[in-house]
Amino acid sequence: MGSIRKRGKTFRAIIRVGEFRLRPIQKTFPTKELAKRFIAEKEYQIFKGLYNSNIKYPTLKELIKKYLLEVTPHKKSIEVRNKEKYFLNQFSANFPEINYKINNINTQHVASFRDRYLVGRKVSSWKRNIAICKHMWAIAMTEWGYPITDIFSNLQKQKKSEPRNRRLTEKEEVLLTKGNHTSKLMRDIIELAIETGLRRGEILSIREEHIRKNTLLIPERKNGSTNSSIPLSNKAQHILSNMNLPIPLNGDGLKTKWRRLKEKYEIENLTFHDLRHEALSRYLENGVSIPDVQVLSGHKDVRVLMNVYANLRASEVAEKLNYNDSKKPF
Repeated sequence: MGSIRKRGKTFRAIIRVGEFRLRPIQKTFPTKELAKRFIAEKEYQIFKGLYNSNIKYPTLKELIKKYLLEVTPHKKSIEVRNKEKYFLNQFSANFPEINYKINNINTQHVASFRDRYLVGRKVSSWKRNIAICKHMWAIAMTEWGYPITDIFSNLQKQKKSEPRNRRLTEKEEVLLTKGNHTSKLMRDIIELAIETGLRRGEILSIREEHIRKNTLLIPERKNGSTNSSIPLSNKAQHILSNMNLPIPLNGDGLKTKWRRLKEKYEIENLTFHDLRHEALSRYLENGVSIPDVQVLSGHKDVRVLMNVYANLRASEVAEKLNYNDSKKPF
């Protein structure tokens, strides 16, 4: 809203609203009544989109293009760079107001897009992806100097769904690693994922020179760290020694082969990323400490591993609760 400051015998009208919150419209008048009239007139024009400012705002589509050219290439992880490109391109194709000037985009536009996006998708997916837009918007407000409002701060927070806790069954593991439909390449990839807990992109990026006796160099991790080394078990070393590296697949190719295998073996609700969860669960079950598992997994937030550990401990505690029952005579 506008305000008026008295300076001697004059009255200064100041308008801080919308895009003019950081760069207010100001003008001095000889009377307070004229200052009030000016504020009312300009605020009406601003709210109706009729006010012609000297600032040249890009469209949202142009802003995304600028961000992809100037910011995304400097992200450390290639996986992060690729995900940003994919989401922002999808966002550009599906956001109805993509050709609006950024000063005309509001919270309601984003909320409407969110509601459509969440149909058939998880809240966690929305949170990961909207974080990209939030960062882009923050860069536009600060480094690029556009006086726009933070349209994301008033966006209603969505309750995150419970973390996945899908374990690989013995039957599924036998089918995936020994079944007739599994090629040697896919067998090696699946066994390596279960043995190391590596992400899909990390596995596909392995090169011969990355293997150093009983350790594996990972040039880039999802968390942004570079040139990380993880220990390799004897089985993992054996799998890698019998693989033709680099793996002749990209991310989409592996997704397709994984989906076809699940269809052949009639396996439901199992993602490739669940193999990583299975590996971490087995580490903890075998007594590997949480700090050591963190070295293997690359998690910056130990709470993720604590959640896995808590799920495993629940069954152990249940056994202890039944301890006295085992002592009772039949």
